[in-house]
Amino acid sequence: MRPVIEKEKLGVRHIIFVVIIIICILSIGISVYMQFFKDEKLGVIFGITNEEEDEEYKNLKENFLNIFDNSLKIVEEYPGRIEKIKEEENIILLAYNTQEQTEHYTLDLKIPYFNINTDLARQMNQQIKSLFLDKSESVTNSTENESILYNVKYKAYLKGNILSLVILSELKEGDTSERILLQTYNYNLEENKEITIAEILEDKAIDSNLANQKIAEEVNSSQEQNIKLAELGYNVNVRDVNSDFYKIENAEQFFIGENGYLYVIYPYGNNEFTSEMDVVIFR
Repeated sequence: MRPVIEKEKLGVRHIIFVVIIIICILSIGISVYMQFFKDEKLGVIFGITNEEEDEEYKNLKENFLNIFDNSLKIVEEYPGRIEKIKEEENIILLAYNTQEQTEHYTLDLKIPYFNINTDLARQMNQQIKSLFLDKSESVTNSTENESILYNVKYKAYLKGNILSLVILSELKEGDTSERILLQTYNYNLEENKEITIAEILEDKAIDSNLANQKIAEEVNSSQEQNIKLAELGYNVNVRDVNSDFYKIENAEQFFIGENGYLYVIYPYGNNEFTSEMDVVIFR
């Protein structure tokens, strides 16, 4: 009887030993994979997302600056009635369309406005003028003997009762770094109010904790790249991923864009002379 018991114990030990070896091999395999393909998402490795979704996310991020074609894209029609300033026109119109070039400056302005006859729309239009048109006037009136490049362009999306407008400007003054500013507007057509990030998260059933994890992942990735650039002598933006600035509930620039996805943007040029920004997209 004793030899049988010892044989059974030996069999159990053998199974445990084999399981440990398999776990070690898998761990080493994943470590090696991440070493050589560290830009890939862990979600793909563990099957949380599929490769097609990950490739789509990568393409949307890489082509973000190409979305600004000065047009309104209708993702989903709004069934209600909108009181417009110009009834026969779209709800987003070009307020200023100017191209001008002189010895000292080059302008290409496509500045939109809300074609909605409400106090909220008028407030938004006034802010757009202050942020983007007033700067063009300072450029044309500048007495500095330097070359100035100033461009403004936009993209708008309509998804049901949500109208999102994103405006981007590019400013290059002499030898200073290029500065990119970005401003977003999200209009609830049904309730005639601005939409908050909390409302969008609730509507899309996005968990705040998971959203913060995704933001941290993106920001950390950008910071790692900037550390390498800084070592080469480049002047780059420093990101503090632990700052409350990066919490999803504090997001200031966001919009509903392509395919109804939520875009959260961190345009550092809004406060500094830089063209850097982080783009985080939620399906």
